[in-house]
Amino acid sequence: MLLDTINIVKIRKAIVYFGLMLAVLFVQNIVLSHIPVFKVYAFIPPVAVVAVGFFEGGVWGGVFGLVMGLFCDMGLNDTKVLLTVIFPIIGFVSGAAAMYFVNKRFFSFFFVSFAALVLTAICQMFRFIAVADTNILPVLLTAGLQTLWSLPFTFAIYYPCRSLSGVD
Repeated sequence: MLLDTINIVKIRKAIVYFGLMLAVLFVQNIVLSHIPVFKVYAFIPPVAVVAVGFFEGGVWGGVFGLVMGLFCDMGLNDTKVLLTVIFPIIGFVSGAAAMYFVNKRFFSFFFVSFAALVLTAICQMFRFIAVADTNILPVLLTAGLQTLWSLPFTFAIYYPCRSLSGVD
């Protein structure tokens, strides 16, 4: 009787998305951390959070964003809880947007991912702008280059997540 309350399909899907998260973190930390473009590194975990929220809904996106944010904050030395706070919001909002406002095609996914990357860059650079009395132009340039360098990876994340979710 207890086993009737367990949804094996959702458990399998959660395991698959955990594997996706580990793959994204592996690519981020092992591959992309060694490929700078104009001394800026790509940051692709927000795109994966958008993908899960886009195809599985706001709740799955929020939970995936929370777990991804925890793992990203553990792996990065810069932030303590920044990504743990931002990623669940990105996942939930992208899931709600896909459910009510935009379709689940690549064009919509690209622009929602762009918005998530811009939001992440703004939150990452906020402490440099608010605290330091330095020139704001290099910080904005770095944030813009990080966003632009991360955008091509939307292709690499969209299609596997779409096939995992079973969306036609």
